[in-house]
Amino acid sequence: MTPTLLLYVLIGGGVGAGLGYFGSCKSGACPLTANWRRGALFGALIGLVVYLSSGGGNSTAMNQSTANVKHITDAEFDAEVTQSALPVVMDFYATWCGPCRQLAPTMDSLADQYAGKIKFVKVNVDESPKLAQQFQVEGIPMLVFLQNGKTAGTSVGLIAKEDLILRLDSLLQTNAQPAATGR
Repeated sequence: MTPTLLLYVLIGGGVGAGLGYFGSCKSGACPLTANWRRGALFGALIGLVVYLSSGGGNSTAMNQSTANVKHITDAEFDAEVTQSALPVVMDFYATWCGPCRQLAPTMDSLADQYAGKIKFVKVNVDESPKLAQQFQVEGIPMLVFLQNGKTAGTSVGLIAKEDLILRLDSLLQTNAQPAATGR
């Protein structure tokens, strides 16, 4: 049990026990405030739910680069995205965002599948507000598809893996088409 989890459970349990002890429910029918033991139990469970919904102590792991998905900041944007010879998928996320945590394994899996064809990067909106503003991020997770440093499309919200594969294949087809020459 991590110290942070223990803290959440103890605080929840303590608050629940206090409510049960000092509560005004005398009938015994109130699940949270019937007595201090029930209050402590329910409070500890609520503390556990709050801990898990706030990232479960795993928020720093989201900020780490993986084998094929690089975590970037404002300072790395030009070198990693603008100057990339490959199409780029930028994943705008936050460590506190549940759907962002759900999308992360899918992004890692697809980054492995499209390695060498499409570059995958992720941007924490709390750490890189300048990039979030530049790409007009209003909801997360938000994926931005780029070609030659220019936006080729976006997707806001949790996207199904199958739909994301279609978007990636479309990005590759657009990238494979030869540039039109003027005569």
